[in-house]
Amino acid sequence: MHKSAILAIAVAATTALTGIGYAVAQSPAASIEQRQAAMKMNGASMKTLVPMARGEAPWNQAAAIQALENLQRIGQQTVAMFPRGSGTESGTKTAALPAIWEKAPEFAAAAKAQADAAEALLRAARANDEAAFKSGFGAMGRSCGGCHEGFRAKQ
Repeated sequence: MHKSAILAIAVAATTALTGIGYAVAQSPAASIEQRQAAMKMNGASMKTLVPMARGEAPWNQAAAIQALENLQRIGQQTVAMFPRGSGTESGTKTAALPAIWEKAPEFAAAAKAQADAAEALLRAARANDEAAFKSGFGAMGRSCGGCHEGFRAKQ
């Protein structure tokens, strides 16, 4: 898939997700569906960013900004995407572990760390500072692991 197609998908998903509003009460299945779509968007954003960070693709400021805005926005909304009752007990397939609700402060801190890491890289991208983007990208990857390691079932 071309980067432009991934970017178009990410923009469309961002528009859809930001219009939904995670604070609205909804069924557990709907919460799970929305957060899975958001996490797929995170994956698409990382597919845009990783090659640039590794020097395998040319620096593209506009694409980096869009991907990082997606990551930051989703990071800020992550906790709201996991209302109580939207785990495996809902009967809907999800990789969300009970630790999300059992260790809510730690989960919130991990989500904030991801949003903060995206924000730091976003500042670099907006300044068109490719070197700062590349040097700071490792922190972004580690911040993603903050949720994936303790709060998400292995796939």
